[in-house]
Amino acid sequence: MKKKLAVISTACLLILANDPIPSYATPDSSSDVLDQPTGVTNEDVKAIFDSLYQEGYSLGEEDGYAEKKFEQFDQTTGLDKSSEEFTWFMMGYTVGYKKGQQQKEEELKTEQENEISSGEEEGYQQGVLDYKHATIQSEIESFPSKSSDWNKGYVQGYKKAISLMDLSVKAKKDGYDQGLENDSMSVPSMYDDDDVTRQAFTEGFETAQAEVLNQQKKQFEKQGYVQGYHDLSLEVPAEAEGELQTAFEQGYEKGQKQKQKDVKANGYDSAFTYQTYRAPKSLQSKPQLEKWYKAGFYSNKDVKYLQKKAYKDGWKLGKEMSVPKKYKQNKAAVAMYKKYFEQGQKKQDRTVSHILLGSGIVLTLVALITLWRLRRRKNEETTLDS
Repeated sequence: MKKKLAVISTACLLILANDPIPSYATPDSSSDVLDQPTGVTNEDVKAIFDSLYQEGYSLGEEDGYAEKKFEQFDQTTGLDKSSEEFTWFMMGYTVGYKKGQQQKEEELKTEQENEISSGEEEGYQQGVLDYKHATIQSEIESFPSKSSDWNKGYVQGYKKAISLMDLSVKAKKDGYDQGLENDSMSVPSMYDDDDVTRQAFTEGFETAQAEVLNQQKKQFEKQGYVQGYHDLSLEVPAEAEGELQTAFEQGYEKGQKQKQKDVKANGYDSAFTYQTYRAPKSLQSKPQLEKWYKAGFYSNKDVKYLQKKAYKDGWKLGKEMSVPKKYKQNKAAVAMYKKYFEQGQKKQDRTVSHILLGSGIVLTLVALITLWRLRRRKNEETTLDS
């Protein structure tokens, strides 16, 4: 018995000292490891081998996962087996132990990676928020309730966010600069590897392109406005295509409308100056403009009202000239008001003169009558005294 135990111990030490055995050899008919009794076939030997190997493998896998060698052994383990059988058993145990140990390591590694990943994701999100709000932490906070791996990931994620946001700011500026100079975008490799920096570069480029387009649209709209205001035929420049052509045409239409408005306003103002309609010489060869001018002239319904008011204000004694607020910004209306106000004043002066003249005649007659009466009374008194 002692001899058998010594063999078992030696076999255990030798097998566990070697590298894990990835597979095992199945005894064949030439094997001298196991003395085959009469009537035992190779298939029987293989079945025995498989059984012993699997038994050891299962025990070894449990011990390897728990990282405790021979945890499943007791004092009777192997006593019911021959040296050859125990060797096969230990081969299975060794492989199973390494397998269980590897499984445990992989699980721990996966758990660690998950913790780091979870912390990194949260740290990244917090870093982005702090960057946007300009509250970047010089000393990144730690969370005692979380594992060390989670906190490690959090720090990594936070630093990654700050670094990436710094790079995205530069990417956006570079994209903007490129957009001002080129019509086609080419993302540099340093920004193309990450979605954040690539998007930032794209946004900068598109912002610049939009500004360039808006500036071009303003320029073409202005050109169209000038062309329309001067009542020229619509001629879109060859380089104005798409939105630029639309901008030019819109400018032309605005110029036409403003010209019509100004010509009508001139016609309206001319009604304050002239009693009857007269077309300016500059418009006589331009029927459309003259039409607008004439429409403005006849749209003025304020002439008679302002004439009467100005004349009436001038006629009133002591009344100062006061153009109604509605017409103060219209030079033609002010000029007409002044003209008729002065006419009213002249009428006032003539009326006052007539009144004063009439008053002077009456006073003279009264004075003569009074004097005559006084003289008559005096004569009567002298006659009575004599």
